[in-house]
Amino acid sequence: MKKIAYILAAVAITAGALGYSLWGADFALLGSLLAGADFQYLVPMFGSLCLFYLFTVLRWNLILRPLGRYTLFQSGPAMMIGFAGNNVFPAHLGELARVMVFSRRFGVSGSSVFATLVVERILDVFAILTFYLLAVLVIDPFPAAILLGVEVSAGVVAVLSLAILFMLRFPRAFLNFYLRVAFMLPSGVRQKGAVMLENATLGMSALKTPGSLTVMLGLSLAKWASNGAMVWLSLGAFNTPVSFGISMIVIALTALAVTLPSAPGYVGAVQAAFVVALVPFGVSQETALAASVFFLVAQWLPVTLFGGVCFAATGMRWREIGQTPS
Repeated sequence: MKKIAYILAAVAITAGALGYSLWGADFALLGSLLAGADFQYLVPMFGSLCLFYLFTVLRWNLILRPLGRYTLFQSGPAMMIGFAGNNVFPAHLGELARVMVFSRRFGVSGSSVFATLVVERILDVFAILTFYLLAVLVIDPFPAAILLGVEVSAGVVAVLSLAILFMLRFPRAFLNFYLRVAFMLPSGVRQKGAVMLENATLGMSALKTPGSLTVMLGLSLAKWASNGAMVWLSLGAFNTPVSFGISMIVIALTALAVTLPSAPGYVGAVQAAFVVALVPFGVSQETALAASVFFLVAQWLPVTLFGGVCFAATGMRWREIGQTPS
């Protein structure tokens, strides 16, 4: 029932996003723009894409340190399998694939590995909001509707960050609080939840080391700057130069949009994010749509192909996803 509800929500959100982004668009002009794209921009975009994933896997290795020391060639395939899975399956199933592949290969707790993905999201939000807020300071005038989104996002992130910091600083108190509020659950379920919380605390413990945290924050900024460069280049392919600050606004809204239930590959979510972010800055709806397609395809093809090859090499099957040990 829960799975059906998620699928229905994904269909509704994707349809709504596509309807919004395509409403009133000149399809003849959109087709003309796509046909006339400067495909030479794909070369530097591929370079930026490689940097994006290099910075991502370097950061993940630091986050994984409390669980063990891993090389790029050990953690990289699982990470790419996860991103490829998100491209072809709904419900962010790629994240489960990443956790399962890594935990089974190296014999570590699935909940601890999953917790490292939570740390990744925290660091990603920090980096994206940093660029977003810098854009607010340097772009004048700044669209009020987008500014409101920054303030709301920052508030939500602040609350979640405080909760996670409390869990890391006072793990025993956090666990005792959980046991008190979960007293109505069956004993087995309650104890399993406690074990998962302890594993999650271990997975997040990389945030406790100031030196490692500083490097992780730097890698997060470099990672998203690389993705912002891809947005900038995708607009350049249609002879529409924008500032790097505007490119980071597009990335911020795209990152927010893809957290919602959506179609595989985030079709619809990416298009809506580009239109919402770019039209207020004078970019035509058709150009924003064309750039979103260029941006999406330039990432989808190489990531899905490489991640698929990595998954085939494991000898596992997709139907095994979701059987990750706790």
